[in-house]
Amino acid sequence: MDWSLVFEFIRQRDPVFLSRLEGVPDAAIATLTAGRDVTLPGFYVEFLRRMGGSSNDYCPFGATQDHRFSAIAERLGEDDDALSSRFFPVALETDESQVALYDHYLDLRRAEDDDVPLVVLEQGVSLDLQLPVESHETFGERITTSVFSHFELRLRAHHEVVTQGCEGSGVLPRAVALLQRAGFVPVLPLLGRVACLQAGPLSVHAWFDENPARLRLRLGGDDPRALKQLADRLFADLHGARRPRPPKGPRGVR
Repeated sequence: MDWSLVFEFIRQRDPVFLSRLEGVPDAAIATLTAGRDVTLPGFYVEFLRRMGGSSNDYCPFGATQDHRFSAIAERLGEDDDALSSRFFPVALETDESQVALYDHYLDLRRAEDDDVPLVVLEQGVSLDLQLPVESHETFGERITTSVFSHFELRLRAHHEVVTQGCEGSGVLPRAVALLQRAGFVPVLPLLGRVACLQAGPLSVHAWFDENPARLRLRLGGDDPRALKQLADRLFADLHGARRPRPPKGPRGVR
């Protein structure tokens, strides 16, 4: 995972944003990890170096999840040894109005290269009394998705969603190849379950969801006609593709 590509993507869209970030000194990160006897993945360490102090209101885990280094260090002082020996907190729920508070952790025993899978654990509950809930994404995949959503997709005037049931992750490379033949190019690093592509004013976030197994494509653009043409092409070229059903409204009315 290449942070330079991520930051170049951001710089092209919001150069002022980068000037307001606050990172964490290497010495502070080293002191914390040495005290906990853990080795953190390189991509997460670079995240802390660049925006672990302040991310200028960019919230990769949601508006109520605190990912600041200061909050993480405080939580590590509260977690039991069994938890912190395997799981490292990266985002903490702050909305106390919820019935239960769930935090995001790195599962350090499953690290691959410089990235690590994410799991969710409930605050204040011993690891002996709960099972980690799989997020079905790595830290790098979460950052890539949230960066593309925050700096590109959410700014488009019109959106569309296309889903396709599938049997395995090979569906994502096939969808990327289809989009590339249509003129789209990757604008962020291609990861195992995530791809972010653009063609002029059109944007596509492609994500392989493991539970249930399906391909999910989020489309964005300012021209509704061009967006519809793209969606229609995907419906035609991706076998079994459809629009997801809208949620049920009051009294079961859609």
